[in-house]
Amino acid sequence: MGVDVDDGAHLVLKVDGRVIADRVIYCSSRASRREGLLGLDELRRGEGILMAMPKSRRGKKGLVTSIHMLGMRFPICAAWLDEQGKVVHSTVATPRGLYFSSPEPAWHVLEAHPDLIGVLKCGVVVTWEEGSAD
Repeated sequence: MGVDVDDGAHLVLKVDGRVIADRVIYCSSRASRREGLLGLDELRRGEGILMAMPKSRRGKKGLVTSIHMLGMRFPICAAWLDEQGKVVHSTVATPRGLYFSSPEPAWHVLEAHPDLIGVLKCGVVVTWEEGSAD
């Protein structure tokens, strides 16, 4: 799994040692999770957010680990990760869908470019490290 990082930290995400995204923001506070990707017109390859579930929701599934697409203008790849960083569920979430959730317990949700759906399959382990803000 990734290292412990502060809210707003810039991350580099890897699968099997290969960088899959290098401009990811870590969201652990209520405010940063709420803001998410709202207000963006697009999500470029390499960009995304990694949201930590609130402590009361970690290890749970369904609606309490859901994301919403209200106000979103573009599709995203949404991947739910367990406490080890293993993908337990992933989907392409579209603006037409209201809520998307994991049928399996999750600790984090990664929202990234939809092209990553082919990489973020169930069982894949995502690791992260702090990167630069550039």
